[in-house]
Amino acid sequence: MFHIFGLAFILALTGAIAPGPVLVLVIGQVLARGISAAFFIMLGHALLESLLILGLARGMKNLIADRRVRSVLGMVGGLVLLWMGWDLFHQPGVMKLSGNGVEAISGVKLVLAGIGVSLSNPYFTGWWATVGTGQVASLKLKSVWDYSIFFIGHELGDLAWYLFVAVMVAAGRGWLEGENYRIVMKVSAVIILLFGGAFLILSIGLLIKRKVNVKT
Repeated sequence: MFHIFGLAFILALTGAIAPGPVLVLVIGQVLARGISAAFFIMLGHALLESLLILGLARGMKNLIADRRVRSVLGMVGGLVLLWMGWDLFHQPGVMKLSGNGVEAISGVKLVLAGIGVSLSNPYFTGWWATVGTGQVASLKLKSVWDYSIFFIGHELGDLAWYLFVAVMVAAGRGWLEGENYRIVMKVSAVIILLFGGAFLILSIGLLIKRKVNVKT
């Protein structure tokens, strides 16, 4: 249980740190209406991901029982994590906390915005098509409880980062700007690279083990 939760939390947290449209939406709306905006946006994001995880649970449960399928999915997920980590490490890491001209919108619209911005982001859909399925396969999630723990860990990882950003923005502090944000991104990139390498090694080992078992 702790293994599933911890891995889902850390990967979600480090992945969320990469700048993207959700981050822009959170910063703008927190400046416009306060910290509560982050919760509404994350609620929309979580609702969308709950459907994706439900789809994985229902549609892939029997498929990923095959060791070969788990190996392939794990290797693809590992390679994508390595690419993500490498790309994040070489990004400039510049964050501008500006909300000039941003209009505050209602809670319901923020939930819908969280869904829409996430769904329209190629990075989001690409992550779930590769890393997300790779995680599910590598962790060998089976029961409703396993998937629930995975979902909770993932959403809390996202929420931890965006709530941190919201507090910093609402407090009027520039701590996340400049060199500090670059350091956070570099550390996150290294963690993602380590997880990517671990996914790849474990998945290759799983495939080799299968071949040995077949021969014997």
